[in-house]
Amino acid sequence: MNVLRSAGGFLREAMRMCGVEIRRTRAESYWRAERERRRRAKNWSFLRTLSPGTILDIGANEGQFAELVRPLVPDACIISFEPLSGCAAVLEAKRDCLEPFHLVRAALGEVAGEVEMNRNEFTPSSSLLEMEPLHVAELPDTANSVAERVSVRRLDDVATELQISRPLVIKIDVQGYEARVLIGGPRTVRSAAVVVAEVSAYPLYRGEATFEELYDLMKSYGFAYRGNVDRWLSPRDGRILQFDAMFENLDPAAASPSRAISDEGSDR
Repeated sequence: MNVLRSAGGFLREAMRMCGVEIRRTRAESYWRAERERRRRAKNWSFLRTLSPGTILDIGANEGQFAELVRPLVPDACIISFEPLSGCAAVLEAKRDCLEPFHLVRAALGEVAGEVEMNRNEFTPSSSLLEMEPLHVAELPDTANSVAERVSVRRLDDVATELQISRPLVIKIDVQGYEARVLIGGPRTVRSAAVVVAEVSAYPLYRGEATFEELYDLMKSYGFAYRGNVDRWLSPRDGRILQFDAMFENLDPAAASPSRAISDEGSDR
């Protein structure tokens, strides 16, 4: 294999000297992306064992997470929350591939209202919070944002309008606003079997909660920290910048199938 690699390098250099450059093909790029998708899907394979009735996809962007986990849980209802109009339109166009599916056009937070959201050119980095310089340093393509006015609702208020069945899984990826989502939904969060929340290991958004603060909040809701589902490494030096922390409800009843949570008086 080393001989082949050396021969390949020699061939590329020889052709470059002749004015011919060998570049990676689209097929190679596709398979690299596919390997990454399979790696991420494997990290979420615990969903098969849990067999959730409902997944709340909070911070859905264009539906990347919903598409990732749909093959793992074909019968679970995915309820996606996305406030940005452009991202919501892309997500809505994927509806047929995501059923059973419901889209809520709103951000979630501690207090209901309307606010200016920072819509980034790289939309997955959009946030209700201002970006810290470190984020731009790590991802220069995120330097530019524009304001978009969006609706903010409390999770507990929205949940009364939805059919949410156990086991419930809540995924929160809202670029630093995770704690405020949790504070706005204590009853709904306490009914979940698992909560996975994105956490910054270094300051990436102004005013975001630390892991210690999220840990204390989830502990007060009756959850235990069970490790990380995934992580984002610095493209500059490889350190962990963000990770998806998984919290498990210590009440075993939360993992048991039941009728819709909204029909259970003890949850409201």
